[in-house]
Amino acid sequence: MTRFTLTCTLFLIITLPISAQQILGVYVANQGNFSANDGSITWYDPSTGQAEQVLSDFGTLAQSITLHGQMGYIASNTSHVVDILDLSTRQRVGQIPQVESPRYIAVVDRTKAYVSQLWSAQISVLDLQAQTVLGTIAAGTNPEDIAVVGNRAFVANSGFGSDSTLTIIDTYDDMAVGTVDLGCDGPRHLEVDTEDELWAFCNGNTVYNADFTEVIERTNGAAIVLNPSTGDIIKRIEFNHQAGAGSLGQDTHYSPESGEIFLIRSDSSRVLVFDTATNTYKESLTFPGTESIGGLAYDADARRFYVGRIVSFTAPGFVQILNRDNLMETSRFRAGVAPAHLVLHRPPSIVASEAVRLPAQASLLPAYPNPFTEAATLTFTLESAQSVSLLIYDVLGREVARPVAGSRPAGEHRVVWKADRLPLGVYYARLRAGGQVATVSLVLSR
Repeated sequence: MTRFTLTCTLFLIITLPISAQQILGVYVANQGNFSANDGSITWYDPSTGQAEQVLSDFGTLAQSITLHGQMGYIASNTSHVVDILDLSTRQRVGQIPQVESPRYIAVVDRTKAYVSQLWSAQISVLDLQAQTVLGTIAAGTNPEDIAVVGNRAFVANSGFGSDSTLTIIDTYDDMAVGTVDLGCDGPRHLEVDTEDELWAFCNGNTVYNADFTEVIERTNGAAIVLNPSTGDIIKRIEFNHQAGAGSLGQDTHYSPESGEIFLIRSDSSRVLVFDTATNTYKESLTFPGTESIGGLAYDADARRFYVGRIVSFTAPGFVQILNRDNLMETSRFRAGVAPAHLVLHRPPSIVASEAVRLPAQASLLPAYPNPFTEAATLTFTLESAQSVSLLIYDVLGREVARPVAGSRPAGEHRVVWKADRLPLGVYYARLRAGGQVATVSLVLSR
């Protein structure tokens, strides 16, 4: 089979082909008990089948863990800090203090991240290099998950079921620039698929009477697919039930390798599967076991689910390892109290700002002509047939064109992009294919 290579002196981001990235391990953020503050982090090595508690004495709730480069960033909720874990040694190497009630962390660029503050309707802006808080951004009520698309970030304002909005943030200026009303109660988790579409998942809401003995009103959950550049809703999938993990932790997991999003139902025994290529509900999976599901992750290469099980909020839980083909348990390992967020540890991405030459399953060549006056030709090559998106962004990160979206066969493809009625300036073409991302700049002049 012919293998294409890519040489480019413009700004370029490449991730190794996802199918070739075998996981190094699994990190589990064990939420712990609120009154005991006994959250912990578990590490599992699939090559040896061994698990270990790598952080168990930091006296807080572990709400989530985000991996970036060689570090893991832990939202340590009740201690109001972000703990930093060195992934090579699995030792805590620092803290970012003064982050009120951190819930979820999203990396914006190499040195900057956003953290949702669950109890204060704000987002903290972190300098990862200096390990300091740069400032805060106003959000909606009880903000939870954050997703970054281009130069915009979206914040799910859950309101514990009473809010229905996403806050939009300009990541250049770190300012809230708008909101999107999803029309469903309790958005908690967000995922961005390989076509740069934004998925928002609402849990629904339950309203009780004053002494919590009677349900006055109950609304169901929904999945909403949006165009992040315009905020327009592309697809709405209504549920006849509520959604949400038993730990109030991780509700969703996105597997770009299989093109699926997995959503835990509120009954915590079934998981819904969505196809991101067609933006449709695919199937419902019933996992064996009676314990509540706190979180999950899916290794598509090994066809293996990792499912966090909550025994109680006073006793250690465990993680089931299930075979995708028959949903049978193949093994399990001990975790901490309420395993609530599971993350697959993959080899880090390669980031370059100078000429590189690497074998690639997909490549995007420099535009021609460049600068251009009316139209530019973009050429990309594919080693195999796969789903592809080629999007054009302006300097503010807004999508201005989508020349390609969908499956394309192997070989070389040329696309002529006409910049009709667009202002002069710099634009960026970004190709996503087979787990790779490549970006080249274009200059529109007259």
